Amino acid sequence: MSTSTYNPCLLVTDADADADVFGLDVQLEFNGCTLTMADKATVNLTQKGQGGKIKLVDIRASDRAQQYTEQRARAAYIASTCQLEASFDLSVAAQAQKPSEDDIRALNKCLKWQMESLNRGLRYIPVDLINAKLMVFVDGSFANNSDLSSQLGFILMLVNESTNADSTFTIRGNVIHYSSTKCKRVTRSVLASEIYGMVNGFDIGIAIATTLRMITERLGLAAVPLVICTDLYSLYECLVKLGTTKEKRLMIDIMALRQSYERRKITEICWINGNDNPADAFTKASPNRALERFIDSNELTVRIEGWVQRPTTSSQ
Repeated sequence: MSTSTYNPCLLVTDADADADVFGLDVQLEFNGCTLTMADKATVNLTQKGQGGKIKLVDIRASDRAQQYTEQRARAAYIASTCQLEASFDLSVAAQAQKPSEDDIRALNKCLKWQMESLNRGLRYIPVDLINAKLMVFVDGSFANNSDLSSQLGFILMLVNESTNADSTFTIRGNVIHYSSTKCKRVTRSVLASEIYGMVNGFDIGIAIATTLRMITERLGLAAVPLVICTDLYSLYECLVKLGTTKEKRLMIDIMALRQSYERRKITEICWINGNDNPADAFTKASPNRALERFIDSNELTVRIEGWVQRPTTSSQ
């Protein structure tokens, strides 16, 4: 298999490759991880070997700060590739310039989980591209870091969606990208942190949607819709009900997102129940279990609080 010219994280089977280039008895190294097939339709992505090198930081050692940096970096590398549940804890750990004993204990707790979860990773299942959606779940926690900065998080999934009769929808698919980062801007409200989180998720979503469009065009399929989900009503209201804010710095971001929604770069914006938002795990130390449920089963049921029914054809 060779690397795609459009995206270095896409592998394409060579035209003259053997049919068994990747099968049940074959392992493939990919993006610093190991790919294995659980069955003919399911692929597992796990860490390649870095997990076996993780060690707990000795809180009494004279070089504990150096140990802290080394082990956090190794753990963060694994989290960035396949163990996304550890992303928030490791992002918070990276913010400690001079780690205290409490910082080391918090990091060791995360390291211990990774040491005990060497086979924990992501599972990829087939997705019907004809009916697929690229869904972006976003979240932001206002001033929850030690320096009172906000934590931003989002996760992108390529899924097939089914709407249920009880105001819920069920998605089944795969994790494409995710992020948990400290907000670089000063935030003065919950709305501000959520907007910055949505902007980050939207930017990555557009980039991935462009790559997907190249694939679907070659297959003669329609473009994959981009759907953004938030659990904050005030943000939802700003984008679909022409709500506003008094914070001038946020107006530009709101107008840019609203324009993308009007021009259908964003196909749909949903207001969802906060307990069903998988991005919650990227912004809080004690999150809901939505992300865990999706990783375990590649499926998640989400309660809808509000959405806008729009015509299927875009207006000029």
